[in-house]
Amino acid sequence: MLAATTTAVAGVLAVHRVVKSYRDGVAVRRHDVAWGASRPYRVVHLSDLHVGATTPRRVLAEVAAAAHAARPDVVVLTGDYVNASSLYLGRVTELVRSLPKPCIATLGNHDHWVGPDRIALALARGGAKVLRNESALVGDLAVVGVDDGSSGAADLARAFRGVDPDRALVLTHYPNTADEIAALGPRLVLAGHTHGGQVDVPWVTRAVAKMTGNPYLRGFYRVGDRTELYVNAGVGHSLPGFRAGTTSPEVAVFDLRPVSAAG
Repeated sequence: MLAATTTAVAGVLAVHRVVKSYRDGVAVRRHDVAWGASRPYRVVHLSDLHVGATTPRRVLAEVAAAAHAARPDVVVLTGDYVNASSLYLGRVTELVRSLPKPCIATLGNHDHWVGPDRIALALARGGAKVLRNESALVGDLAVVGVDDGSSGAADLARAFRGVDPDRALVLTHYPNTADEIAALGPRLVLAGHTHGGQVDVPWVTRAVAKMTGNPYLRGFYRVGDRTELYVNAGVGHSLPGFRAGTTSPEVAVFDLRPVSAAG
């Protein structure tokens, strides 16, 4: 099934195509975004893998297959690789090893509960570069990784050190951190954490999220004057151990195109 919408993202035109394929209902969402880079970049964004008993291994395999099918320049991961146990760190390494490279990761609140150093090591063993308030270059694309704000680990001054925010693709687990990030003026922030609501009841889920201090549930939001936040619905489950409604496991694909090409 293919659907398309058009909105303004990062102050320019973007086209969003939703392709629901894969037998376990994985939603592959494609977004074309104008970007100030010298060449196009394709970014695959995954979040909230929650490797373990609550997330079927076949779903994780389908997500890895979808990531390869997209032929990305970089895969980015925005936290929560397990639930609350270190028993599955080997599986985390195995899954990350199966993803396209380069792969860049930030940490989430569950990772801090289990032990951020242990999670970072499992990711690194799988071939991911872990950014904890740091940045990395993929060609001339600056990727900034902000550590989890809900755990008190975010350090924006350190994360953006030596980086032009206008040229930065920002990764963070906790969407609310975008309120602070937006003050620096980056164009695009990618986040996760919410699972898109996980159990989606029309009208109710979004209302409850706002009342509990989570205004950013899934999809695009304008934050501040020029920053666009994208909240990925994630892949895995925490409790309850299932998804319902429109919160399919998500693979987000961003085509960042030079402004002339995107126009």
